[in-house]
Amino acid sequence: MAHASLGYDALIRKFGLRVPPLRSTSALADKTGVLSTHTGPDGTTRTVYPKNRYRGGDTTVDHLTFALKKEQLDLTVLAALFEHGEAVEAVREWLAATPTSRYARLSAFYAKWLAGVQFDYKLPAGAPRVLALDETEYVTGPATMDLQFGIQNNHLGPAAFCPLVRRTGKLSSCIAGDLPGRVSAAIRRLEPELLARAVDYLYLAETRSTYSIEHEVPDNQRVAKFRRLLEYAGAPGRLTEEQLCEWQNEIISGLRAEYSYRNTQNWLSRGGRMRNIADYIPPSPEQLGAMMDGIATVAGLVETEVANPIVVAACVSFGFVFAHPFYDGNGRLHRFLIHHLLRQAGVTPEGVVLPVSARMLKQIDTYAALLKSYSAPRTALLNYALDSDSDTILIKSPQPWWLYASFDATALCEFVFECIEQCVEQDLAQEIQYLRAYDASVTRLENWLDLRQSRLSNLIDLIVQNHGELSKRKRKLFEDITDDELARIEAVVRDEFTDYLDLHRG
Repeated sequence: MAHASLGYDALIRKFGLRVPPLRSTSALADKTGVLSTHTGPDGTTRTVYPKNRYRGGDTTVDHLTFALKKEQLDLTVLAALFEHGEAVEAVREWLAATPTSRYARLSAFYAKWLAGVQFDYKLPAGAPRVLALDETEYVTGPATMDLQFGIQNNHLGPAAFCPLVRRTGKLSSCIAGDLPGRVSAAIRRLEPELLARAVDYLYLAETRSTYSIEHEVPDNQRVAKFRRLLEYAGAPGRLTEEQLCEWQNEIISGLRAEYSYRNTQNWLSRGGRMRNIADYIPPSPEQLGAMMDGIATVAGLVETEVANPIVVAACVSFGFVFAHPFYDGNGRLHRFLIHHLLRQAGVTPEGVVLPVSARMLKQIDTYAALLKSYSAPRTALLNYALDSDSDTILIKSPQPWWLYASFDATALCEFVFECIEQCVEQDLAQEIQYLRAYDASVTRLENWLDLRQSRLSNLIDLIVQNHGELSKRKRKLFEDITDDELARIEAVVRDEFTDYLDLHRG
């Protein structure tokens, strides 16, 4: 059965807008009936309104009203729409006919904010002020009043970088769960000496994992440099180009150091023969300045109480990797920014790191899918050519700023919440469990076993790694220990590590 498009989908079709595909669309049935929602195999949804549930027509104003009233806000579609004079003229006429209309004023506000359109309009006396975002539906930023239209702009960021975060049931539960408070409580419960030893492991896990995600094995010097960078994360101040360049130089090798944002177009491609295909084409260098400034503005919210700091950290860190301002090191710096902002906000205390990258590495498919959900639909809209050696790229189609500026960051925020929660509930907790069992094992073994502490530590670790027994391959490392002694050692380790081994078995 054919259905007529409504809202954003109708506007996209009417004006031929080249925007990423909508995740949710609306349509009008030609019969009366009940409202129904259909979910596709890719997770997209289509809501069909029966004829008796829709009172509008098929004009630009009708579909704008429906979109703003019934659908999730899409700033990308609105920015593309208001580049069309016909759409702007429809809003002018609408505003003139109904100057106090909430949705006419919202439409004019977005045309002005996103496309720089000027209106000959003055807010009538007594017209109620309107919030751009419903605070029960979205995570919002500090509100600034647009006096011309009486609209309180409470978006998280400026037009050049404005992620949208919906208050889904899952995200609302994450925010209400006071994860920052749980992080602090978990750390306060630990003795300082035990915490210090656990943190050593967590720093190493985070450093190795962030390089592993990039399929790199860093040498000891780079590991040490990255650890120092993590230790000094959280210094107050705005994210400036100078600061980001300094961090980038710490993360990558000296030969690839950069001292400003890139000044040519870059792209990402997987290796392989005959693969002169771009997997992601970031914004043009001309757009970077405004986008990075917007990212810095959103990052500044962590030092206020306006928005949840984990939401801010997720939006900023992923926004950074989407902007891809450097030729190298963007992925590692994107993950470092999570630590920096969490430390700035006081979520993690000075000297403590949560192995977020290790968690992402364990969920690499989910992490990669989230990155691709932004990169793939945007790159698919661009007509480009890579030379046969994939050394240069020519972009033949328009590459508008609004293609990159706004995105639905809800799933990204939920993912970062989940990673941090697992860091606290599993990684930190399990490392503390390991250390307590290790200390107890050492105390019992040192009473009768004469073995250097470094060798004893290695022996215990190898037994634990092999689920309570020293592997035959590693037995030759401890030929000075008799079979009877080894059996006794393994028994002690199994006894003290019972809970830890049960947790990791299988």
